[in-house]
Amino acid sequence: MPLQPKMGLREYGLLFLRRKWMVVFPFFYILLAACVYCVVTPELYRSETTILIIPQSVPQDYVRSTISVNVAQQLATINQQVLSRTTLMKVMEELRLFEKERKNLAPEEVVELMRKRVGIEVVQGRSRDSASDAFTLSFQHEDPKSAMNGAARLASFFIDENLKTREQQAVGTSEFLDSQLKETKEKLEALEGRVKEYKMRFMGELPQQMEANLRMLTGLQDRLRSNEASARALEDRKAYLEAQLSLMEKSITAGDNGQALSSYGQNPSLSLEGQLALKRARLAELSSKYTPMYPTVVAARQEVEELEKRVAESRVSASLPPDGKQPGGALSAPASSSPEGTEELRRMKAQLQASTVEIASLKREKQVIEQNIAAVEQKIERSPKREQEMISLIRDYENQKKSYDDLLKKKLEADVSQNLEKRQKGTQFQILDPANLPQESFRPDRRKGMLIGLLLALAVGFGGPVFRESMDLTLHDVRAFKHLFKAPILGTIPAVLGPESHREQALRRAAVIGGLVTFTVALSVFLIAYHAKIRAILNI
Repeated sequence: MPLQPKMGLREYGLLFLRRKWMVVFPFFYILLAACVYCVVTPELYRSETTILIIPQSVPQDYVRSTISVNVAQQLATINQQVLSRTTLMKVMEELRLFEKERKNLAPEEVVELMRKRVGIEVVQGRSRDSASDAFTLSFQHEDPKSAMNGAARLASFFIDENLKTREQQAVGTSEFLDSQLKETKEKLEALEGRVKEYKMRFMGELPQQMEANLRMLTGLQDRLRSNEASARALEDRKAYLEAQLSLMEKSITAGDNGQALSSYGQNPSLSLEGQLALKRARLAELSSKYTPMYPTVVAARQEVEELEKRVAESRVSASLPPDGKQPGGALSAPASSSPEGTEELRRMKAQLQASTVEIASLKREKQVIEQNIAAVEQKIERSPKREQEMISLIRDYENQKKSYDDLLKKKLEADVSQNLEKRQKGTQFQILDPANLPQESFRPDRRKGMLIGLLLALAVGFGGPVFRESMDLTLHDVRAFKHLFKAPILGTIPAVLGPESHREQALRRAAVIGGLVTFTVALSVFLIAYHAKIRAILNI
Protein backbone atom coordinates (compact mmCIF):
# COMPACT_ATOMS: atom_id res chain seq x y z
CA MET A 1 0.00 0.00 0.00
CA PRO A 2 1.22 3.60 -0.34
CA LEU A 3 3.30 4.77 2.58
CA GLN A 4 1.46 6.72 5.21
CA PRO A 5 2.73 10.07 6.42
CA LYS A 6 4.16 10.18 9.96
CA MET A 7 4.71 6.46 10.21
CA GLY A 8 5.98 5.29 13.57
CA LEU A 9 8.26 2.47 14.61
CA ARG A 10 5.31 0.11 14.95
CA GLU A 11 4.27 0.71 11.35
CA TYR A 12 7.83 0.24 10.09
CA GLY A 13 8.21 -2.86 12.23
CA LEU A 14 5.02 -4.34 10.76
CA LEU A 15 6.27 -3.41 7.27
CA PHE A 16 9.67 -5.12 7.70
CA LEU A 17 8.04 -8.11 9.39
CA ARG A 18 5.60 -8.50 6.53
CA ARG A 19 8.49 -8.36 4.03
CA LYS A 20 11.11 -10.01 6.25
CA TRP A 21 12.65 -12.16 3.49
CA MET A 22 13.26 -9.08 1.34
CA VAL A 23 15.34 -7.78 4.23
CA VAL A 24 17.18 -10.96 5.13
CA PHE A 25 18.30 -12.22 1.73
CA PRO A 26 19.80 -8.96 0.30
CA PHE A 27 21.46 -8.18 3.62
CA PHE A 28 23.24 -11.51 4.00
CA TYR A 29 24.02 -12.01 0.34
CA ILE A 30 25.69 -8.57 0.09
CA LEU A 31 27.66 -9.25 3.27
CA LEU A 32 28.74 -12.61 1.84
CA ALA A 33 29.84 -10.88 -1.37
CA ALA A 34 31.87 -8.34 0.63
CA CYS A 35 33.53 -11.13 2.57
CA VAL A 36 34.33 -13.03 -0.61
CA TYR A 37 35.86 -9.86 -2.12
CA CYS A 38 38.01 -9.24 0.94
CA VAL A 39 39.27 -12.82 1.04
CA VAL A 40 39.52 -13.79 -2.62
CA THR A 41 41.02 -10.57 -3.98
CA PRO A 42 44.84 -10.93 -4.25
CA GLU A 43 46.70 -8.99 -1.63
CA LEU A 44 48.98 -6.18 -2.78
CA TYR A 45 51.59 -4.77 -0.43
CA ARG A 46 52.74 -1.21 -0.87
CA SER A 47 56.25 -0.06 0.02
CA GLU A 48 57.09 3.65 0.08
CA THR A 49 60.32 5.62 0.11
CA THR A 50 60.63 9.37 0.52
CA ILE A 51 63.29 11.16 -1.54
CA LEU A 52 64.43 14.58 -0.34
CA ILE A 53 65.42 17.32 -2.77
CA ILE A 54 68.61 18.95 -1.48
CA PRO A 55 69.37 22.39 -2.99
CA GLN A 56 72.80 23.06 -4.41
CA SER A 57 75.47 23.55 -1.77
CA VAL A 58 76.99 26.62 -3.45
CA PRO A 59 74.78 29.73 -3.04
CA GLN A 60 72.90 30.93 -6.10
CA ASP A 61 74.43 34.39 -5.67
CA TYR A 62 77.87 32.97 -6.47
CA VAL A 63 77.07 30.22 -8.99
CA ARG A 64 73.76 30.20 -10.82
CA SER A 65 72.72 26.80 -12.12
CA THR A 66 71.59 26.52 -15.73
CA ILE A 67 69.13 23.76 -14.79
CA SER A 68 65.62 24.44 -13.57
CA VAL A 69 65.17 23.61 -9.89
CA ASN A 70 61.43 22.96 -10.21
CA VAL A 71 60.98 19.42 -8.96
CA ALA A 72 57.74 18.86 -10.86
CA GLN A 73 59.50 19.63 -14.15
CA GLN A 74 62.43 17.36 -13.27
CA LEU A 75 60.16 14.52 -12.22
CA ALA A 76 58.23 14.72 -15.48
CA THR A 77 61.45 13.94 -17.35
CA ILE A 78 62.95 11.47 -14.89
CA ASN A 79 59.64 9.63 -14.55
CA GLN A 80 59.55 8.96 -18.29
CA GLN A 81 63.12 7.68 -18.19
CA VAL A 82 62.71 5.46 -15.13
CA LEU A 83 59.35 4.05 -16.25
CA SER A 84 60.62 3.25 -19.70
CA ARG A 85 60.33 -0.29 -21.02
CA THR A 86 64.08 -0.92 -20.81
CA THR A 87 64.39 0.19 -17.19
CA LEU A 88 61.34 -1.72 -15.96
CA MET A 89 62.39 -4.93 -17.73
CA LYS A 90 65.82 -4.57 -16.14
CA VAL A 91 64.29 -4.20 -12.68
CA MET A 92 61.98 -7.19 -13.23
CA GLU A 93 64.89 -9.36 -14.30
CA GLU A 94 67.08 -8.27 -11.38
CA LEU A 95 64.41 -8.81 -8.72
CA ARG A 96 62.55 -11.65 -10.47
CA LEU A 97 59.25 -9.83 -10.44
CA PHE A 98 56.11 -10.92 -12.32
CA GLU A 99 57.61 -14.23 -13.38
CA LYS A 100 54.22 -15.86 -14.01
CA GLU A 101 52.93 -12.83 -15.90
CA ARG A 102 56.06 -12.73 -18.05
CA LYS A 103 55.45 -16.33 -19.06
CA ASN A 104 51.80 -15.85 -19.93
CA LEU A 105 51.59 -12.22 -21.12
CA ALA A 106 53.34 -10.14 -23.74
CA PRO A 107 56.26 -7.94 -22.58
CA GLU A 108 54.29 -4.78 -23.27
CA GLU A 109 51.43 -5.95 -21.06
CA VAL A 110 53.80 -6.87 -18.23
CA VAL A 111 55.52 -3.46 -18.47
CA GLU A 112 52.16 -1.71 -18.41
CA LEU A 113 51.16 -3.78 -15.36
CA MET A 114 54.30 -2.72 -13.52
CA ARG A 115 53.80 0.92 -14.50
CA LYS A 116 50.40 0.82 -12.81
CA ARG A 117 52.05 -0.52 -9.66
CA VAL A 118 54.48 2.45 -9.45
CA GLY A 119 53.26 5.69 -7.87
CA ILE A 120 54.92 9.12 -7.49
CA GLU A 121 53.54 11.85 -5.27
CA VAL A 122 55.13 15.28 -4.88
CA VAL A 123 55.19 16.56 -1.30
CA GLN A 124 54.62 20.31 -1.22
CA GLY A 125 57.20 22.22 0.78
CA ARG A 126 56.37 24.41 3.69
CA SER A 127 58.42 27.36 2.47
CA ARG A 128 57.03 29.75 -0.07
CA ASP A 129 60.28 30.02 -1.97
CA SER A 130 60.39 26.39 -3.04
CA ALA A 131 57.68 24.61 -5.01
CA SER A 132 58.37 21.30 -3.28
CA ASP A 133 60.86 19.73 -0.88
CA ALA A 134 60.47 16.01 -1.50
CA PHE A 135 58.49 13.34 -3.30
CA THR A 136 57.29 9.87 -2.39
CA LEU A 137 57.92 6.81 -4.57
CA SER A 138 55.77 3.71 -4.01
CA PHE A 139 55.61 0.22 -5.50
CA GLN A 140 52.95 -2.45 -5.07
CA HIS A 141 53.47 -6.19 -5.22
CA GLU A 142 51.94 -9.40 -3.91
CA ASP A 143 55.08 -10.12 -1.89
CA PRO A 144 56.00 -7.55 0.81
CA LYS A 145 59.73 -8.12 0.37
CA SER A 146 59.49 -7.76 -3.39
CA ALA A 147 57.54 -4.54 -2.94
CA MET A 148 60.29 -3.19 -0.67
CA ASN A 149 63.10 -4.24 -3.04
CA GLY A 150 61.27 -2.81 -6.05
CA ALA A 151 60.72 0.54 -4.34
CA ALA A 152 64.38 0.72 -3.27
CA ARG A 153 65.64 -0.18 -6.75
CA LEU A 154 63.39 2.36 -8.45
CA ALA A 155 64.52 5.01 -5.95
CA SER A 156 68.16 4.32 -6.83
CA PHE A 157 67.24 4.64 -10.51
CA PHE A 158 65.64 8.00 -9.79
CA ILE A 159 68.76 9.28 -8.04
CA ASP A 160 71.09 8.01 -10.77
CA GLU A 161 68.92 9.37 -13.56
CA ASN A 162 68.71 12.74 -11.81
CA LEU A 163 72.50 13.02 -11.73
CA LYS A 164 72.80 11.93 -15.37
CA THR A 165 70.01 14.20 -16.51
CA ARG A 166 71.36 17.26 -14.74
CA GLU A 167 74.86 16.65 -16.04
CA GLN A 168 73.57 16.10 -19.58
CA GLN A 169 71.49 19.27 -19.39
CA ALA A 170 74.47 21.25 -18.12
CA VAL A 171 76.74 19.84 -20.86
CA GLY A 172 74.06 20.41 -23.49
CA THR A 173 73.57 24.00 -22.38
CA SER A 174 77.32 24.61 -22.44
CA GLU A 175 77.71 23.06 -25.90
CA PHE A 176 74.78 25.04 -27.27
CA LEU A 177 76.16 28.31 -25.92
CA ASP A 178 79.60 27.38 -27.27
CA SER A 179 78.21 26.89 -30.79
CA GLN A 180 76.23 30.12 -30.57
CA LEU A 181 79.32 31.92 -29.28
CA LYS A 182 81.39 30.69 -32.23
CA GLU A 183 78.77 31.82 -34.73
CA THR A 184 78.47 35.19 -33.05
CA LYS A 185 82.26 35.56 -32.95
CA GLU A 186 82.49 34.84 -36.69
CA LYS A 187 79.83 37.47 -37.40
CA LEU A 188 81.60 39.91 -35.09
CA GLU A 189 84.95 39.34 -36.80
CA ALA A 190 83.30 39.84 -40.19
CA LEU A 191 81.84 43.15 -38.99
CA GLU A 192 85.21 44.15 -37.54
CA GLY A 193 86.80 43.43 -40.92
CA ARG A 194 84.19 45.55 -42.67
CA VAL A 195 84.75 48.43 -40.26
CA LYS A 196 88.52 48.16 -40.60
CA GLU A 197 88.32 47.98 -44.40
CA TYR A 198 85.99 50.97 -44.44
CA LYS A 199 88.34 53.03 -42.26
CA MET A 200 91.37 52.10 -44.37
CA ARG A 201 89.50 52.84 -47.59
CA PHE A 202 88.25 56.25 -46.51
CA MET A 203 91.14 57.28 -44.30
CA GLY A 204 91.07 61.05 -43.80
CA GLU A 205 87.33 61.33 -44.51
CA LEU A 206 86.12 59.76 -41.27
CA PRO A 207 83.97 61.80 -38.86
CA GLN A 208 86.54 61.62 -36.07
CA GLN A 209 89.13 63.19 -38.42
CA MET A 210 86.99 66.25 -39.17
CA GLU A 211 88.73 68.42 -36.56
CA ALA A 212 92.18 67.38 -37.76
CA ASN A 213 91.18 68.17 -41.35
CA LEU A 214 89.98 71.61 -40.34
CA ARG A 215 93.27 72.32 -38.58
CA MET A 216 95.16 71.05 -41.61
CA LEU A 217 93.08 73.27 -43.90
CA THR A 218 93.80 76.31 -41.73
CA GLY A 219 97.54 75.57 -41.82
CA LEU A 220 97.51 75.10 -45.59
CA GLN A 221 95.64 78.38 -46.06
CA ASP A 222 98.23 80.15 -43.90
CA ARG A 223 101.02 78.59 -45.95
CA LEU A 224 99.28 79.68 -49.15
CA ARG A 225 99.02 83.30 -47.95
CA SER A 226 102.69 83.27 -46.93
CA ASN A 227 103.63 81.79 -50.29
CA GLU A 228 101.69 84.44 -52.18
CA ALA A 229 103.27 87.22 -50.09
CA SER A 230 106.77 85.85 -50.70
CA ALA A 231 106.02 85.49 -54.42
CA ARG A 232 104.86 89.13 -54.66
CA ALA A 233 108.00 90.34 -52.89
CA LEU A 234 110.21 88.29 -55.23
CA GLU A 235 108.31 89.56 -58.26
CA ASP A 236 108.90 93.14 -57.14
CA ARG A 237 112.59 92.44 -56.58
CA LYS A 238 112.85 90.70 -59.92
CA ALA A 239 111.27 93.68 -61.71
CA TYR A 240 113.64 96.05 -59.96
CA LEU A 241 116.67 93.89 -60.79
CA GLU A 242 115.62 93.62 -64.43
CA ALA A 243 115.26 97.42 -64.66
CA GLN A 244 118.66 98.01 -63.06
CA LEU A 245 120.28 95.32 -65.18
CA SER A 246 118.85 96.84 -68.37
CA LEU A 247 120.10 100.30 -67.36
CA MET A 248 123.58 98.98 -66.63
CA GLU A 249 123.74 97.05 -69.89
CA LYS A 250 122.76 100.15 -71.81
CA SER A 251 125.38 102.22 -69.95
CA ILE A 252 128.10 99.65 -70.65
CA THR A 253 127.24 99.30 -74.37
CA ALA A 254 127.27 103.07 -74.79
CA GLY A 255 131.07 103.26 -74.30
CA ASP A 256 131.42 106.36 -76.40
CA ASN A 257 129.27 108.36 -73.99
CA GLY A 258 131.97 109.07 -71.37
CA GLN A 259 129.87 111.37 -69.25
CA ALA A 260 127.18 108.82 -68.52
CA LEU A 261 129.68 106.03 -67.93
CA SER A 262 131.80 108.27 -65.78
CA SER A 263 128.81 109.35 -63.81
CA TYR A 264 127.72 105.76 -63.18
CA GLY A 265 131.25 104.59 -62.39
CA GLN A 266 131.85 107.40 -60.00
CA ASN A 267 128.54 107.01 -58.10
CA PRO A 268 127.51 103.30 -57.93
CA SER A 269 125.68 103.97 -54.69
CA LEU A 270 122.85 105.65 -56.61
CA SER A 271 121.51 102.30 -57.87
CA LEU A 272 121.99 100.70 -54.44
CA GLU A 273 120.13 103.53 -52.73
CA GLY A 274 117.15 103.02 -55.02
CA GLN A 275 117.19 99.30 -54.32
CA LEU A 276 117.49 100.05 -50.59
CA ALA A 277 114.47 102.34 -50.74
CA LEU A 278 112.39 99.55 -52.33
CA LYS A 279 113.53 97.02 -49.72
CA ARG A 280 112.67 99.36 -46.86
CA ALA A 281 109.22 99.93 -48.30
CA ARG A 282 108.73 96.16 -48.67
CA LEU A 283 109.92 95.61 -45.08
CA ALA A 284 107.50 98.22 -43.78
CA GLU A 285 104.63 96.53 -45.66
CA LEU A 286 105.51 93.05 -44.28
CA SER A 287 105.98 94.41 -40.73
CA SER A 288 102.44 95.83 -40.82
CA LYS A 289 101.02 92.33 -41.61
CA TYR A 290 103.25 89.91 -39.71
CA THR A 291 105.19 89.68 -36.50
CA PRO A 292 108.91 90.61 -36.33
CA MET A 293 109.87 86.90 -36.11
CA TYR A 294 107.93 85.86 -39.22
CA PRO A 295 110.40 84.25 -41.71
CA THR A 296 109.59 86.63 -44.57
CA VAL A 297 110.02 89.69 -42.32
CA VAL A 298 113.33 88.35 -41.02
CA ALA A 299 114.60 87.75 -44.59
CA ALA A 300 113.51 91.24 -45.70
CA ARG A 301 115.22 92.82 -42.70
CA GLN A 302 118.47 90.97 -43.49
CA GLU A 303 118.34 92.20 -47.13
CA VAL A 304 117.84 95.81 -45.95
CA GLU A 305 120.79 95.54 -43.59
CA GLU A 306 122.97 94.08 -46.34
CA LEU A 307 122.01 96.85 -48.78
CA GLU A 308 122.70 99.52 -46.15
CA LYS A 309 126.24 98.12 -45.71
CA ARG A 310 126.84 98.06 -49.46
CA VAL A 311 125.56 101.64 -49.90
CA ALA A 312 127.89 102.82 -47.13
CA GLU A 313 130.86 101.03 -48.73
CA SER A 314 130.02 102.47 -52.15
CA ARG A 315 129.89 105.99 -50.77
CA VAL A 316 133.27 105.59 -49.07
CA SER A 317 134.93 104.21 -52.22
CA ALA A 318 133.41 107.00 -54.32
CA SER A 319 134.77 109.80 -52.06
CA LEU A 320 138.42 108.49 -52.11
CA PRO A 321 139.63 107.58 -55.63
CA PRO A 322 142.92 105.59 -55.88
CA ASP A 323 144.81 108.23 -58.07
CA GLY A 324 144.26 111.12 -55.61
CA LYS A 325 142.28 113.31 -58.02
CA GLN A 326 138.91 114.90 -57.46
CA PRO A 327 135.94 112.80 -58.21
CA GLY A 328 134.67 115.22 -60.80
CA GLY A 329 137.44 114.30 -63.29
CA ALA A 330 136.52 112.38 -66.49
CA LEU A 331 137.49 108.72 -67.00
CA SER A 332 139.89 108.05 -69.80
CA ALA A 333 139.23 104.27 -69.80
CA PRO A 334 136.06 102.82 -71.36
CA ALA A 335 133.22 101.55 -69.10
CA SER A 336 133.76 97.99 -70.14
CA SER A 337 137.18 98.02 -68.61
CA SER A 338 135.92 99.18 -65.15
CA PRO A 339 136.18 96.21 -62.75
CA GLU A 340 133.54 97.65 -60.41
CA GLY A 341 130.90 97.88 -63.18
CA THR A 342 131.62 94.41 -64.41
CA GLU A 343 131.40 92.96 -60.89
CA GLU A 344 128.14 94.82 -60.21
CA LEU A 345 126.67 93.58 -63.47
CA ARG A 346 127.62 89.99 -62.67
CA ARG A 347 126.21 90.23 -59.16
CA MET A 348 122.91 91.68 -60.34
CA LYS A 349 122.49 88.89 -62.91
CA ALA A 350 123.14 86.32 -60.22
CA GLN A 351 120.51 87.94 -58.00
CA LEU A 352 118.08 88.05 -60.91
CA GLN A 353 118.64 84.38 -61.64
CA ALA A 354 118.25 83.47 -57.96
CA SER A 355 115.00 85.44 -57.77
CA THR A 356 113.70 83.67 -60.88
CA VAL A 357 114.53 80.26 -59.43
CA GLU A 358 112.95 81.14 -56.10
CA ILE A 359 109.81 82.45 -57.80
CA ALA A 360 109.50 79.20 -59.77
CA SER A 361 109.96 77.23 -56.57
CA LEU A 362 107.26 79.27 -54.85
CA LYS A 363 104.89 78.69 -57.77
CA ARG A 364 105.43 74.94 -57.57
CA GLU A 365 104.92 75.05 -53.84
CA LYS A 366 101.73 77.06 -54.38
CA GLN A 367 100.38 74.42 -56.77
CA VAL A 368 101.11 71.70 -54.23
CA ILE A 369 99.45 73.72 -51.47
CA GLU A 370 96.38 74.39 -53.62
CA GLN A 371 96.11 70.69 -54.49
CA ASN A 372 96.38 69.79 -50.81
CA ILE A 373 93.73 72.39 -49.94
CA ALA A 374 91.41 70.98 -52.59
CA ALA A 375 91.98 67.43 -51.32
CA VAL A 376 91.31 68.44 -47.70
CA GLU A 377 88.18 70.36 -48.72
CA GLN A 378 86.88 67.29 -50.54
CA LYS A 379 87.52 65.16 -47.44
CA ILE A 380 85.64 67.68 -45.31
CA GLU A 381 82.75 67.74 -47.77
CA ARG A 382 82.52 63.94 -47.76
CA SER A 383 82.72 63.62 -43.97
CA PRO A 384 78.91 63.89 -43.37
CA LYS A 385 78.29 61.08 -45.86
CA ARG A 386 80.97 58.92 -44.24
CA GLU A 387 79.45 59.69 -40.86
CA GLN A 388 76.07 58.26 -41.93
CA GLU A 389 77.74 55.17 -43.35
CA MET A 390 79.83 54.74 -40.22
CA ILE A 391 76.73 55.02 -38.00
CA SER A 392 75.18 52.01 -39.74
CA LEU A 393 78.39 49.97 -39.53
CA ILE A 394 79.09 50.90 -35.91
CA ARG A 395 75.48 50.20 -34.88
CA ASP A 396 75.61 46.68 -36.34
CA TYR A 397 79.03 46.12 -34.81
CA GLU A 398 77.97 47.33 -31.34
CA ASN A 399 74.80 45.20 -31.39
CA GLN A 400 76.82 42.14 -32.38
CA LYS A 401 79.45 42.99 -29.78
CA LYS A 402 76.77 43.25 -27.10
CA SER A 403 75.31 39.91 -28.15
CA TYR A 404 78.79 38.36 -28.08
CA ASP A 405 79.48 39.73 -24.59
CA ASP A 406 76.16 38.39 -23.30
CA LEU A 407 76.79 34.96 -24.79
CA LEU A 408 80.33 34.93 -23.43
CA LYS A 409 79.04 35.73 -19.95
CA LYS A 410 76.40 32.99 -20.20
CA LYS A 411 78.98 30.55 -21.56
CA LEU A 412 81.25 31.17 -18.56
CA GLU A 413 78.30 30.70 -16.20
CA ALA A 414 77.32 27.49 -18.04
CA ASP A 415 80.88 26.15 -17.69
CA VAL A 416 80.84 26.85 -13.96
CA SER A 417 77.40 25.22 -13.68
CA GLN A 418 78.66 22.19 -15.62
CA ASN A 419 81.60 21.85 -13.25
CA LEU A 420 79.16 22.21 -10.37
CA GLU A 421 77.04 19.32 -11.62
CA LYS A 422 80.08 17.12 -12.33
CA ARG A 423 81.23 17.58 -8.75
CA GLN A 424 77.67 16.88 -7.55
CA LYS A 425 77.35 20.22 -5.82
CA GLY A 426 74.04 21.05 -7.50
CA THR A 427 70.51 20.04 -6.56
CA GLN A 428 70.48 16.37 -5.54
CA PHE A 429 68.04 13.65 -4.57
CA GLN A 430 68.66 11.95 -1.23
CA ILE A 431 66.65 9.15 0.34
CA LEU A 432 65.01 10.50 3.46
CA ASP A 433 62.95 7.42 4.40
CA PRO A 434 64.18 4.08 3.01
CA ALA A 435 61.71 1.64 1.52
CA ASN A 436 59.76 -0.02 4.31
CA LEU A 437 58.71 -3.66 4.62
CA PRO A 438 54.89 -3.49 4.63
CA GLN A 439 53.16 -5.53 7.33
CA GLU A 440 49.60 -5.10 6.09
CA SER A 441 48.24 -5.31 2.61
CA PHE A 442 47.48 -2.09 0.81
CA ARG A 443 44.78 -3.64 -1.34
CA PRO A 444 42.15 -4.85 -0.70
CA ASP A 445 41.35 -2.59 2.22
CA ARG A 446 39.27 -5.10 4.22
CA ARG A 447 37.97 -2.66 6.78
CA LYS A 448 36.87 -0.27 4.13
CA GLY A 449 35.44 -3.09 2.01
CA MET A 450 33.43 -4.59 4.87
CA LEU A 451 32.17 -1.18 5.92
CA ILE A 452 31.00 -0.41 2.41
CA GLY A 453 29.41 -3.89 2.16
CA LEU A 454 27.59 -3.41 5.47
CA LEU A 455 26.28 0.00 4.46
CA LEU A 456 25.19 -1.35 1.10
CA ALA A 457 23.50 -4.39 2.74
CA LEU A 458 21.60 -2.14 5.12
CA ALA A 459 20.59 0.20 2.34
CA VAL A 460 19.37 -2.56 0.04
CA GLY A 461 17.94 -4.80 2.81
CA PHE A 462 15.81 -2.11 4.43
CA GLY A 463 15.41 0.25 1.52
CA GLY A 464 14.12 -2.45 -0.83
CA PRO A 465 11.06 -3.34 1.26
CA VAL A 466 10.20 0.33 1.78
CA PHE A 467 10.35 0.94 -1.96
CA ARG A 468 8.37 -2.25 -2.68
CA GLU A 469 5.74 -1.22 -0.13
CA SER A 470 5.38 2.21 -1.69
CA MET A 471 4.64 0.58 -5.07
CA ASP A 472 2.13 -2.01 -3.66
CA LEU A 473 -1.56 -0.93 -3.81
CA THR A 474 -2.82 -3.73 -1.53
CA LEU A 475 -4.60 -2.66 1.70
CA HIS A 476 -3.42 -4.84 4.56
CA ASP A 477 -5.30 -3.44 7.58
CA VAL A 478 -7.93 -0.97 8.78
CA ARG A 479 -5.42 1.84 9.26
CA ALA A 480 -4.46 1.65 5.60
CA PHE A 481 -8.13 1.85 4.61
CA LYS A 482 -8.75 4.83 6.88
CA HIS A 483 -5.69 6.56 5.40
CA LEU A 484 -7.11 6.33 1.90
CA PHE A 485 -10.86 6.62 2.52
CA LYS A 486 -12.84 8.82 4.90
CA ALA A 487 -15.91 6.55 4.99
CA PRO A 488 -16.77 4.89 8.31
CA ILE A 489 -15.99 1.18 8.74
CA LEU A 490 -18.95 -1.00 9.80
CA GLY A 491 -17.02 -4.30 10.01
CA THR A 492 -14.14 -6.45 8.68
CA ILE A 493 -14.17 -9.69 6.74
CA PRO A 494 -11.15 -12.04 7.09
CA ALA A 495 -9.17 -12.85 3.94
CA VAL A 496 -10.44 -15.89 2.06
CA LEU A 497 -7.51 -17.74 0.36
CA GLY A 498 -8.24 -19.58 -2.86
CA PRO A 499 -6.18 -22.12 -4.76
CA GLU A 500 -4.09 -19.43 -6.46
CA SER A 501 -3.23 -17.85 -3.15
CA HIS A 502 -2.18 -21.22 -1.77
CA ARG A 503 -0.06 -21.79 -4.85
CA GLU A 504 1.63 -18.40 -4.44
CA GLN A 505 2.38 -19.09 -0.82
CA ALA A 506 3.90 -22.46 -1.75
CA LEU A 507 6.12 -20.80 -4.33
CA ARG A 508 7.23 -18.19 -1.85
CA ARG A 509 7.97 -20.86 0.73
CA ALA A 510 10.02 -22.81 -1.84
CA ALA A 511 11.92 -19.68 -2.88
CA VAL A 512 12.76 -18.91 0.71
CA ILE A 513 13.94 -22.42 1.37
CA GLY A 514 15.97 -22.39 -1.87
CA GLY A 515 17.56 -19.09 -0.93
CA LEU A 516 18.47 -20.34 2.50
CA VAL A 517 19.95 -23.52 1.09
CA THR A 518 21.87 -21.65 -1.56
CA PHE A 519 23.26 -19.19 0.98
CA THR A 520 24.22 -22.02 3.32
CA VAL A 521 25.98 -23.98 0.55
CA ALA A 522 27.81 -20.89 -0.75
CA LEU A 523 28.95 -19.96 2.73
CA SER A 524 30.11 -23.49 3.44
CA VAL A 525 32.08 -23.78 0.21
CA PHE A 526 33.65 -20.40 0.84
CA LEU A 527 34.64 -21.33 4.39
CA ILE A 528 36.04 -24.69 3.35
CA ALA A 529 37.98 -23.33 0.33
CA TYR A 530 39.51 -20.33 2.10
CA HIS A 531 39.58 -21.40 5.72
CA ALA A 532 43.39 -21.02 5.95
CA LYS A 533 43.38 -17.54 4.51
CA ILE A 534 40.43 -16.60 6.67
CA ARG A 535 42.27 -17.80 9.77
CA ALA A 536 45.36 -15.82 8.70
CA ILE A 537 43.29 -12.73 8.17
CA LEU A 538 41.55 -13.08 11.48
CA ASN A 539 44.86 -14.01 13.18
CA ILE A 540 43.31 -17.08 14.75
